[in-house]
Amino acid sequence: MKVERLDQLKTIVDAGEALSLEDSAHLLGEVWRLKTALAAKSMEADYLRMSNDENMRDLAATAGALRALQVEFEQHQALHGLAKCDLENRWSNCAVRMRKRARQS
Repeated sequence: MKVERLDQLKTIVDAGEALSLEDSAHLLGEVWRLKTALAAKSMEADYLRMSNDENMRDLAATAGALRALQVEFEQHQALHGLAKCDLENRWSNCAVRMRKRARQS
């Protein structure tokens, strides 16, 4: 229902006149449409809030895992230093092999 029509109905009601059955039905339909839209927005907000909470928990868990990996990296670096392999682009492959060798020894 357009705002102009709602303003006309308000004017009729403010003047103390009765609404026709058709106008009353349209007004009730508009109220239900607005209630439905409000309920949908409320459900959407609840869903987004729950989704955000879940994402924050995942972020906290990932941050904890990152901290654990950083501690492990610092321990490896303290034991072996930063391994350098001329034939490889990544130090991590060398570090893994050095760790395996240390366990086998």
